[in-house]
Formats: sequence, C-alpha cells, structure tokens
Amino acid sequence: MSSPLPGVALVLAIAVGARLLSQRTGAIPDVVLALIAGIMLRNLLRLPAGIRPGVTFTMKYLLRAAIILFGAGLTFAAVLQTGGATLALVVLCATVAMGLGLAFARVFRLPGTIGTLIGAGTAICGGSAILALGPLVRAKDEEIAYAITTIFTFNIVALLLYPPLGHLLHLSSTAFGSWTGTAVNDTSVVVATGFIFSHAAGATATIVKLTRTLLLVPLAIAVGLRYAERTEREPNGATAPAHLWQRAKGTVPWFIFGFVAMVALNSLHVFSAGTAHALTLSAGFLIVMVLAGVGLNVDALKIARMGLRPLGAGMLLATLMALVSLSLVHVFHIG
Repeated sequence: MSSPLPGVALVLAIAVGARLLSQRTGAIPDVVLALIAGIMLRNLLRLPAGIRPGVTFTMKYLLRAAIILFGAGLTFAAVLQTGGATLALVVLCATVAMGLGLAFARVFRLPGTIGTLIGAGTAICGGSAILALGPLVRAKDEEIAYAITTIFTFNIVALLLYPPLGHLLHLSSTAFGSWTGTAVNDTSVVVATGFIFSHAAGATATIVKLTRTLLLVPLAIAVGLRYAERTEREPNGATAPAHLWQRAKGTVPWFIFGFVAMVALNSLHVFSAGTAHALTLSAGFLIVMVLAGVGLNVDALKIARMGLRPLGAGMLLATLMALVSLSLVHVFHIG
C-alpha cells in the first residue's frame, strides 16, 4: 500500500502557503486560496501518482479530525438549540432535493441511477452519499463519476459565491450557517463556506450539516430497499435485505460521536478557554488542508468530457435547492 506522506506533505505546503498569503493580503480567505492552488496544480502540472493516497487521506480522515476538534468550541446547549431549530428545515430540504433529483433525471433523459445519485448527493452529503448509495443502486463506475463531478462543480461555485451573497442579503450568522448547512453538499465545503462568512456561521453550518448527515442512514436503507425489489437475491446468495443491512451499516458517520464527545468535554469545562480556542484554530487549519486536497481532486478535463446534461441537471437542482433552503430559513424565522 502506498504511503500517504507525499500527498499529505503537498497538501500541508499548499495550506501553509495559503494561510501566509491570506494573512499578508487579507483579501481572499485561506480556504479559497488553498482550493484554487490545488486546482491549478492538478490541472497545469503533471503531478506524480504517489500523491493520490495522501490526498484521499486528507479529504477523508483530516476532515473528520477537524469536525471532531470543532466540538471543543461548542456546548450541548448550543448544539441542541441549533440542531433542534433546524431539524424540520434539514428534513424538508433533503426530501425536496431527492424528489427533484429523480424528476430531473427524467426531464434531462438521464439514467435513473444518476438521478438517484445526484439527488442523494444534493440532499445529504455530496460525494459521501454518492459513494455510499452507488453500490446499493448498482451504479456503473462512470455514473458514480458523473454524479460526483456534477456535485463537486457546484461545491466550488458555492464556496466562492455564498459568502458574498450572504453579506449582500444581510443574513445573520445563524441564518447563513443554516442556509449553507442545508444547501451546500460536501461537509468540507459546508464548513469552509460557513467560516469564511464568520466563526459563528461556521459553527452553525457544522452543526446543521452533521444533523443532515445523519439522514444518510435511513436514506440508504430506503433507496436500497427500493432497488432490492428488482432482484430477489444477491449473487452471493444472501437475501437482498440482509445484504442491504450490511452495506447500510457502513454509511454510519461514526466521527459524529467524536464530535459529540468533544462537545461533552467542553460542556463539562474540561477544556480551558485557551485550550478550546487552540483546538478550534487547529480544526480551522485542517479545513484549509482539506480544501487543498479538494482542489487537487478536481479534474477539469473530466468535467469537460462529462457533457452538459448531467452538469446542467445537477447545477439546476443545486440552484433550486439554494433558493428553497434560503426561503425556508426565512419562513422558519431562523436567525
């Protein structure tokens, strides 16, 4: 198995450079600089294949570590207040996104699996939901790639446009965090987008996004059961429901328990104010590293070759969900 060290070292170098440049200029947030630098390096240079394990490690494990560390800056009172207030918003947005994804698949004449995957990615947690549901719906590799690339394209647009739009609309930190947490897809981009707006918005976006991520388990079971009806038994002889349960268990976002544990420790005043601040600062730098990894994972040629129909369907769905989410934030008087 290849070592992740070369890729992690590259990601770290990009993150340090982005942080230093951002501190010197103050014009562009470090997460945006890291994302742009990663995209440019990936698409303008011939990077060695040896960096791939490190990029994957960063996007998977360092993101989870960052979310866990963010818990040190929160208390149960803040988590329950934010998560409880936005639960209806999260469930409603996820339901609408899933339904629109299936409808757009028909309108744009896409395979039903792509519609399901794009809908799930928009509804819950972007690439993670797509990768979790892909095997359940027996999606082909190229269909999974289509869906992930489509979702990922909107992630980049959201990271760059949401914060200035939020300020233009004079949204409060709570309203912006709730909007971002329900309308943006991948966790890394949700957290980064929230913190670009403000620290309070970043905390709100993180809590809302984690609440939304928990819906992945029931969604995986529902989608799996729907597709299981088409096949009586799996090739390995296990019944479809049994095979489904084994896969569904793998969708549980276990890192959330680490986040809750850190919130519990902070609620019990185990951390001093200085320690809690240091842990959240560390989490913020890890997010810069994650965004560098996100940029290094963007293949511009793959996006270009994908064609306009899947990209158009995904972007239209994401745009509608941004409007739906923002409208519901106002309807529910959040923030």
